[in-house]
Amino acid sequence: MRFPVTFEQFTKNSEKAITYLLLFVVTALYIRAERQSNLATAQCEKRLVKCETELRKMSAMLKTQDSLCSSLVTEIKIYKALGKI
Repeated sequence: MRFPVTFEQFTKNSEKAITYLLLFVVTALYIRAERQSNLATAQCEKRLVKCETELRKMSAMLKTQDSLCSSLVTEIKIYKALGKI
């Protein structure tokens, strides 16, 4: 890769040198931050999928338990009405 400014021009004009160096550093930091952000997003998406799966399982279990509880309450009411309890 060829830079638009040569080393001799850098020695003559230090402001250009510092400007190019800062531009390079900022670009490198931006790329690094972008990669870390993408990695964190991918990890969060994996965890989200796992949590959603667990939520579906727990919801199904809750519905089953709720149905069971409801049927038991109804059965107890019937037994009370018949005087067996």
